[in-house]
Amino acid sequence: MSLKKKLLRMKTHLQTEEPKEITPPKQEVATKNEEDAFRELGFEPFYFDNQVSYRKRVMYDYEEGLYDRLHALNFIGIEQHPLAFTEHPSKLLFFDTETTGLSSGAGNMIFLLGYVRAHDTGLEVTQHLLPQPTEEAAFMSGFLDDFLEDDRIVSYNGKSFDWPHVKSRHAFLRKFLPKLPETGHIDLLHAARRLWKDELPSCRLAIVEEHKLKKPRVGDTPGSLAPLLYMDFVRERDPAILAGIIEHNDQDVRSLVTLYVLLAEKVLGYSHTEIHEHEKIAKWYETLKLEEKAEYHYKEAITRAVTPSREAHFRLGKLYKKQKRYQEAKHELHQAIATALPHTDALLELAKLYEHQEKDVDMAYKLTKLASKSVLKKQEASVATRLNRLQRKREGKK
Repeated sequence: MSLKKKLLRMKTHLQTEEPKEITPPKQEVATKNEEDAFRELGFEPFYFDNQVSYRKRVMYDYEEGLYDRLHALNFIGIEQHPLAFTEHPSKLLFFDTETTGLSSGAGNMIFLLGYVRAHDTGLEVTQHLLPQPTEEAAFMSGFLDDFLEDDRIVSYNGKSFDWPHVKSRHAFLRKFLPKLPETGHIDLLHAARRLWKDELPSCRLAIVEEHKLKKPRVGDTPGSLAPLLYMDFVRERDPAILAGIIEHNDQDVRSLVTLYVLLAEKVLGYSHTEIHEHEKIAKWYETLKLEEKAEYHYKEAITRAVTPSREAHFRLGKLYKKQKRYQEAKHELHQAIATALPHTDALLELAKLYEHQEKDVDMAYKLTKLASKSVLKKQEASVATRLNRLQRKREGKK
C-alpha cells in the first residue's frame, strides 16, 4: 500500500464514529494463534512497550571433555592475543544472526539473533525472533536485557557482518532502547583464515565444521535461504516455516564454542597441531610482537617436520637476526638454503648477514649472485644494485 493510500485510510478512520461494540481486531486473534505456534517451537513471547518478540532458551550438556578444555584455557601473559580471554567462560557470548538480506546494506534487518553462554551446568542457547518488522524494539530489547558491559562477543565474520547490523539497528531505535554496551569482539573467521585458508576449499563455517571439528551437517537449512524463508513467514504467518533456519542458527552458535576451544588450544600449544599450523601461528605471534611464542612455534614446525621446512627455518632465522642473535640466525638461514631448491629470500638475508655482521663481502656476493638467478621480477633491480655495490667493495679490497 502506498503512503498516500495509508494516509487516506487513517483519515477515514479518524472521521468515523467510535463503534458501540468493541471487537478484537483480527490481528490480535492471529497473534494469539501465533504465540501458540511459536510455543511449539520452544519460544515464549517477550513484551516491551506494547510490542512483542519471541525468545527461546535451551540448555545443552557439554560434549565429552569440552567443559574441561574450555576452562583449561589460560591466556594470562599473552592477553593481547586476539583470542585471549581471562575471565570466566560464561562472559563469552558466542553469537550469530540471520538477516533479511545477505549484504551489509543498511536496509537489511536482523530477524533471528542467537547466542550461547557457557555456564558450569551446560551450554545455554538463547534465540530472539522478530515476528514482524514493527516489533523490532521488543526484539532488540530482549537481547539487550541479556547483554552486559563485561561480555565478550565471539562470532564468525561478526566484525564485518553481524555486529555492524546490530549497531545499525540499535542506532535506528536508540530513542526506545537502553545503550548498546561497548565490548570486546573475537572473530573466529580471522583465526580460521590465518591457519587454514591455504588448506581448505573455503573457510565457511560449515566447511570448517566438517574438516576441523569433524561434524558434517546433515539435513541443514543453508543460511543463504534465511531471507526467503523469513519473507515466506511474514506472508504466511506460520512459524513452522522458520524451524529449519532456527535449528541452523542453534547449530552455528554451539559450533562456535567448540571452534573457539580448538583454535585457542592450537595458539596456546595445548593440542595436536599440524606442522603448517605451527608456521601460521608463529607468523601470527610475530605480527603481535610476541616473539618468544613465535620462536616456540617455529621450532615445533622444524622439529616435527619429516623433511626440512625451508619456510620455518627462514622465518626463525630472520627472527633471530632481528633479535641480533646472529650465530643462531646464520645457522637457520643456512638450513633454509640447504635444499635442491634454495630459498631465495633466505639467500638474500644470509648475504646481508655475511656483509654486515661477518664482514665477509666475498660470501655476501656469492650468495647474492645465487639469489639473482631466481628472484621475482620486482626484485631484479634491487638485487642487481646490491650485486654491483658488493662487486665494488670486493674490488676495493684488492
